[in-house]
Amino acid sequence: MNYINKLIVRVRESKKGQTMTEYVLIIAAIAVAGYIAYEGLEGGINTIIANVTATLKAA
Repeated sequence: MNYINKLIVRVRESKKGQTMTEYVLIIAAIAVAGYIAYEGLEGGINTIIANVTATLKAA
């Protein structure tokens, strides 16, 4: 735990740490947006696959 505290202090004092933090926040925002898009599209994709499957079985 002491190592983590020292690392946090070092990152706060470093300008490189600020840049790294910004990149992490951007990546986190992209991950959240991707997850939301996946959840939103999941139902539509499942419906399309079910319709295709039903059409193929009927043929």
